[in-house]
Amino acid sequence: MRRIIAGLALTATLLLAQKQAKQTQVNIQKTSLTRDQELELGKQAAAEVERSMEVIHDARVEQWLNQIGQSLAKTPQANAYPYYFKLVNDESINAFALPGGPMYVHTGLIKAASNEGEVAGVLAHEMSHVALRHGAAQMGKQQTWGTLFGALGAIGGAVLSQGGQCTLLCQAAQMGAGIGGGATLNRFSRGYERDADLNGARMMAAAGYNPIELARFFDKLLEQQGAAAQTSGLEKFLSDHPATGNRIEYVQADIAFYPKKDYATNTGQFDRVHTIVKAMAPPKPRPAELLSMRPNPPSRAIPTGYKDLATKGFSIAYPQTWQVAQPQQGGSFYLVPQGGAIQTQNNGVELITGAMLDYYVPENKSPVLDQTTNEFLKALEKGDANMRNDPPSRTTLAGKPALMTKLTTRTSQGSDPAQTIYLYTVARDSGLWYLVLAAPTSRIASLDAPFREIAQSVQFNEN
Repeated sequence: MRRIIAGLALTATLLLAQKQAKQTQVNIQKTSLTRDQELELGKQAAAEVERSMEVIHDARVEQWLNQIGQSLAKTPQANAYPYYFKLVNDESINAFALPGGPMYVHTGLIKAASNEGEVAGVLAHEMSHVALRHGAAQMGKQQTWGTLFGALGAIGGAVLSQGGQCTLLCQAAQMGAGIGGGATLNRFSRGYERDADLNGARMMAAAGYNPIELARFFDKLLEQQGAAAQTSGLEKFLSDHPATGNRIEYVQADIAFYPKKDYATNTGQFDRVHTIVKAMAPPKPRPAELLSMRPNPPSRAIPTGYKDLATKGFSIAYPQTWQVAQPQQGGSFYLVPQGGAIQTQNNGVELITGAMLDYYVPENKSPVLDQTTNEFLKALEKGDANMRNDPPSRTTLAGKPALMTKLTTRTSQGSDPAQTIYLYTVARDSGLWYLVLAAPTSRIASLDAPFREIAQSVQFNEN
C-alpha cells in the first residue's frame, strides 16, 4: 500500500513538473535601502536582539551552526551577504535572519529537528529572506528608512520632545517597528515564504544538502500543530511562516530542474549537538525583559511626593513632578524634570538633569562587580573625550554590594556645560545594572536630597 501511495505521489510530482514547463522564477526584491544601509540596519537590529534574548556562547554548537551556515553562504543563491549564526536560549521552535545576514537559531528548533538536513533547511529558508531582500523590502513598505533606522539604532532612542510628547522615532518603536514587535523584519507574505522555500531548496542543493528536507521539516511542524503548539512555541513559528500550499509538492517539482547529484553533505555532528542543546539550562531573564513594566506591582513605602516606577527587574521612586520615559521598548528609562533630557542631532538622548537606568551586558561572560564596572567605565570614556572619573567607592544599594563612581563631563548646554554624574553599579545575573544621577555641576548640591532618595528607594525584584 505504501508503495502505491509513494508511486502516486511521484506521478503527481512529475505531472506538476511537466505542467510547469519551466522552473519558477524567484526574484530579488527592489527596495529604497542601499546594501550598506541594509547591513547597518541588520547590525543594529542584532544589538537589540541580544539585549532581549540570551545568546549561548558554546563553541561546539557555534562551530557546527557556522559550518552548516557558511557552506550555504558560499552558494550563488545566498547573494554574497556576510552571514553569521548564533544560538539563542529560547524553547520556541524558531529561527530568524536579519537584513544583512545576522541569524539567530533557537534552542527549541534544534531540539525539534530530527537530523542536520532539517536544520540546514531552516537556515537556508531564513537566509533566503536576506538574499532576496525581503526584510529590506518590508521596511520600505512600512515606514521611511530614517524613522525605522532611528527606532532600531539609536542607543537611547528619542525620548521627549520639548512639549513632552513622544517623538516620531519614539512612536515608531512603540508601534513595534523593531524586533520586539516582530511585525516588520521577520514576518513575511505567503509569496515571500514560497520564494524563500524555493531559493532555500536551491541553496541546499548547491551546498550538497538534500533540498527536500526543507519542505519535510515545515510540513512535519504543520502536522504537529494543535494544542501542543502553544506550549512549544510552534504556533508563533507557523504564524510567522504561513502555509504556502503543499511545500513538498512544489519543492519536489522544483528539484526536477536541478542537475542530478548525490546529496551527501553532513558534518556528522548533529547527534552530539542535539544532546548538548537538550542539556542546556533554561534561559535567564534578559535586560529588555527586566526593563519592561511589571503588571500589578505590590504597593510599597516610598517618600512623600514621589511616584514609583515598577519594572520586572527593579522598582525605583522619583519626584512626582518629574517625567518618566522609555524611548524604546526594552531600553533605558529616563526620570527627568522638565527640560532634563534633550534630543540630539542623531536622534539620541542627552541627559542633562535627572536619572537614567539600564543594564550593561559584558560580552561572553557573566558580570563581576569590580571588573565589569571598570569595563563599563572604559567604554564610557571611549565614547566621551571629556569624561573623567574618580576611583569607585564601595557601598550598598537595595542590600546588594555596589560601587559608586563620581564622574565629570561636559554637555551641549553652552551656558552651563559642566556636569557631575554619580554612577551606581550592581552586578546582577542578567548584566551590570546601573543608575546614573546627573546634573549641571552648578546645581548638583541642590539635587543632593532627591538623588539620595532615588538611590535609597531602589528595590530589585529578580533573585
